Amino acid sequence: MAVAGAVLGGIDCAIYAGGSLILIAFGLAVATHAVPSASPPSDVPTGLVLVGLGVLCGLPAALRIWWVDSALRSGDANIAEVIEAEVGPARIYGTPWGEPMMRRGLPIAARGTYQMTDNGEIGRYYMQQLWAARLRPGDRIWVLRRAGAGVLYAPVS
Repeated sequence: MAVAGAVLGGIDCAIYAGGSLILIAFGLAVATHAVPSASPPSDVPTGLVLVGLGVLCGLPAALRIWWVDSALRSGDANIAEVIEAEVGPARIYGTPWGEPMMRRGLPIAARGTYQMTDNGEIGRYYMQQLWAARLRPGDRIWVLRRAGAGVLYAPVS
């Protein structure tokens, strides 16, 4: 529950989870005829489609919670030091989570290189979080890794 609370504390996952709950609740209301309509039998498929869309909308948040929980259970969370940091144009394909960061009307993202403090391994990060745009060389971050790749980053406080 603590991991879910922390992950859902980010605006991106909160939006996915909130949208999911709204779609599921409205879909169930339509399917059970809690919402008045002129033709009740046709509302059941519509309600089920809305519930399905709600479940799909919640999958990115569920995936992020699972990633973080798995990384914490397996001990894959380590501290790293930022070596290079820059803010530039966002990738066109982006990620399913992140905060809207804009500069001159164009989306931007933070990217850079970090070095793990425990084994010296070098990695690259790409983030669409406002805190990451303020990273500078020498700053320390938490890196959660799965299968040797960074899947989640957090500031060291």
